[in-house]
Amino acid sequence: MAKIPSIEQTYYLAAAPAKVFAALTSPKGLSSWFLESAEIELRDGAPFRFVWRGGHTMEGKVREVRPPKRLELAWIDRFPGQKVFKTVARFDLRKRRTGTLLTLTHSGFKSGRKWIALYGAIESGWAHYLTNLRSVLEHGTDLRSDLDEIT
Repeated sequence: MAKIPSIEQTYYLAAAPAKVFAALTSPKGLSSWFLESAEIELRDGAPFRFVWRGGHTMEGKVREVRPPKRLELAWIDRFPGQKVFKTVARFDLRKRRTGTLLTLTHSGFKSGRKWIALYGAIESGWAHYLTNLRSVLEHGTDLRSDLDEIT
């Protein structure tokens, strides 16, 4: 089986890079569009802990922080009864006109059925959440439902 390619998604957000970066890195910002709660320290090598609605928890390490241009996280998913999946999520921000061009690159996927399933879940999840980030930043509206759960 061939290696699975990286996920790459790019979004234009009508908000300054500093505001987008804060939404990606502060516990309050992350809980406004993505998570239930977050513990994160903005320094290379620092641990982080994310908790989604429904209780799914993920821990990892901050690999690189360059405010307000880049955030890279070593993403470690553990699911009950399955192996550990280690990938890397990188957010690159560039000023574009009066807003920000945000590019997510999620890499490190390997071959196999479980990796393919994880890839599909992560790719669609990022599309949902990054669209929600745009909605929160541009309109103040969180598109998540109280019935959404990640388990």
